Amino acid sequence: MTTQYTRGQTLAQTRLYRAVRRVGLAGDLSPAHLTPGTALFTITGGPVHVYALFGHVTTVIGAGLATPQLAFLPTGGGAISDLCAAAASIATVAVNVLLTWTGLLAGLLTPGVGVGHLDLTGAEGGFAAPLTMTAGTIRLINATDAVSGVIDWYIVYLPFADATVIAAA
Repeated sequence: MTTQYTRGQTLAQTRLYRAVRRVGLAGDLSPAHLTPGTALFTITGGPVHVYALFGHVTTVIGAGLATPQLAFLPTGGGAISDLCAAAASIATVAVNVLLTWTGLLAGLLTPGVGVGHLDLTGAEGGFAAPLTMTAGTIRLINATDAVSGVIDWYIVYLPFADATVIAAA
């Protein structure tokens, strides 16, 4: 692929950001989804910059001690890596709550009000700096216990090649 730039244009301005929604499933927080977790998104075709990744609670989370965490499992081998720290319990979190984090690898997945900005500047729902990721799967690990509830997940990314995509798993 050949990209032509005009004066003052950056690489990010020449490509389109893409967004994907992964509709939640009731079993995502079940005991079967401790490590290695539930696959949320699959990255294929090359590396990407991830600018935002957040959850939207669509069915009330049950009363158990759920402590979800996001992780990455590279394609072709390698260990699963934490993307964020395990959340404090999200038990009884209501519908329309957003689960966000700063994008820092040690950051905490945190429930917040049902409003957030996806403006790619580090405000709630957007990372201050993108995560660079290769082919693999982004996974949800329920690090402590099983509960009911449904979370839809959203990701905003910029591919480095035309064939690179992130798809809901």
